[in-house]
Order: sequence, then C-alpha cells, then structure tokens
Amino acid sequence: MPRRDLKAGVDETVAAAASVPRWPSGMFSGAADSGIWPGMTRGMQGATAFITPSTYGFIFIWYLTGALTNTYSRQTMLAFKSPPYLSLTLMQHVMAMLCGTFGIRVLQLRPYKPLPPQAHTFAFYRLLFVYSAGFCLTNGSFGKVNASFVDTIKAGEPIATVLLTTLFLPGEKVTLSVFLSLLPIVCGVGISSMSDTSFNLLGFCMAMGSNICFSARSICAKLLRSTLGKQMDNANLFVHINMYCTLALLPIVLAFEGPLLLHVMMDFGRPAKLFLMNGVFYYLNNQMNFLVLEKVDAVTHGLINCGRRVANISFAIMWFGTPVTLYNGAGICLALSGAYL
Repeated sequence: MPRRDLKAGVDETVAAAASVPRWPSGMFSGAADSGIWPGMTRGMQGATAFITPSTYGFIFIWYLTGALTNTYSRQTMLAFKSPPYLSLTLMQHVMAMLCGTFGIRVLQLRPYKPLPPQAHTFAFYRLLFVYSAGFCLTNGSFGKVNASFVDTIKAGEPIATVLLTTLFLPGEKVTLSVFLSLLPIVCGVGISSMSDTSFNLLGFCMAMGSNICFSARSICAKLLRSTLGKQMDNANLFVHINMYCTLALLPIVLAFEGPLLLHVMMDFGRPAKLFLMNGVFYYLNNQMNFLVLEKVDAVTHGLINCGRRVANISFAIMWFGTPVTLYNGAGICLALSGAYL
C-alpha cells in the first residue's frame, strides 16, 4: 500500500475512534468490590473498548482468581470450628503487600512510587478503614453462609452505592433508570435469601455490611483522587494500602483471635496451605482487575465485572455442590440482571 494511502487509512481510523460518544464516568460506571481506585488517570474510550487478545487473557485470569479467592475463603472458614475471618483478612493484606512489592521492586513491573506526604490525611485513613472492614465482613460472611449466596448478596452493592452517593455526593447525578435498576436487585436478593438453605441472619448482615464498605470505598476513593493525582498509580497504591491495613489490623487480630495465624503457618498443614493459596489468589485477582481497568473503559469494566459475579456464583455452586432451588435460581438471576442494568 502506498505511504499516503496508509497514512490516510490511519487518520480515518483515529477519526472514527474519536467520533465514538463518550459515556459519563461516575459512581455508576462500574466499580464493584475490586473496582476503581484513586489515582486512576486513564482516559475514557467510550462504551466500545478495543479488547486485545492479551486483555482477554487478563479477564480470564481475573475471573478464575476471583472465583478461587472466594472458594478458598469459604474452605478456610470451614476448616475451623470458630472461623478466623480476621486472620484470613490479615493474610490477604500481607500476601498482597509482599507479592505487590516483589512485582514492583524485583520484577520492576511498575516504577516504584512512594506514598506522598500529602496522602496522609483523614480521607486516606478513612479509605483504609472501609477497605479492610469490607474484606473482614466478606470473609466473615463466608464463614456463615454458602459462597454462592454471599456473591448473590454482594450483587446488591449498587443499592448501597446509590444510597451513599445520594447522601455524600450531592453533585453526582443518580438517574431514574439507575433507581429502577435497583428493583430487580432488591427482589432478587430477597427471594434468594428466603429460599437459600444456608441462610443465616449474621452472615446476611455481614455480606450487606461489606457492600456498604465497598461502596463507601468507591466514594472515599473519588474524594481522595484529587489529592493524589498523577503522583500515584493503582499498583503502587494497592501495595501501600495493604501495608497500612496490615499494620492497623494486626493488633485487632491479636486481641480477638490471638496468634492463631502464626501457629497455623508454623505447623504448615492444610489450613496453612489454604491461607497461602487464598492470599495469592486475592493478590492476583486485584492485580488482574487493575490490568483490565487500564485496557478498557469504565463502562466496559463494569459489564465485565458483572459477568465476574456470574462466574463466581456458578463456580461456587459447582465446587461445593450447592443445591439450587427454583426460587433460589430466580433470585440469583434477578439480582444479577439488576446489576447488569
């Protein structure tokens, strides 16, 4: 092809991409429990993202590690008479900190960026609290009810996001269509709760509490983002947050569960392997989330994340052989359809 024709073809492609309408980016552009973090400076491409084969690979690993994280969380909790959900969360923070530091400092997957002094504000520590509390409550719910039921409840996260956004982000527009999409979520979660054989009020409340924490995390991240700007990227911030969460959670774990995690790891039996595998999958799940987020726009990321919830529920049902009744299946479908809408 002549050089002028090639240049003209490239210009037409760029012009066509630029003509794609840009969707608004807000609280409802798609961040769930491993959603958008502060410091994200990636530009929007519109609703249609050009997903490359490598991105499909990242999505597959993200789906797989997310399902395995939930599965190993449930298995770890079942291995103990009194589920040590605080110790499991501490292990997740530690493994994310170690693996993330190894990837940045040793493998040099990203340039290392120290946490800037101006990040040490009330907003930053508020983000740490809701982040760690969200995973503590999630792991606690895995100790009380089926993994598939936890993911069904967590499909109701948009409900908490709408409520918190209305209260704390008055400038964020919540459209009528968003409010209407909450109805099938509410109905689906309600039907699934009434028909699930493992239903436990404490487990239900912990899963709903984690929804509130993760929705609050998205709002806290949005409020903090202007402070950090381009001085921090997602990968480095993830490591820093898990390091601070480790330091904050350690005395709480020792106070309520004692040195159980240390004893388990020193014995290196089956529980220790469950803790280790859960921590590794937790790190990989979040790392793949960041990689996918860098490759696609926020709307596409939200749709992919909705599909991840379907994959998690399906994987948990098959792995644990959880019986699914007609009402339970209908509730799951309603909740997921509402999240998709």
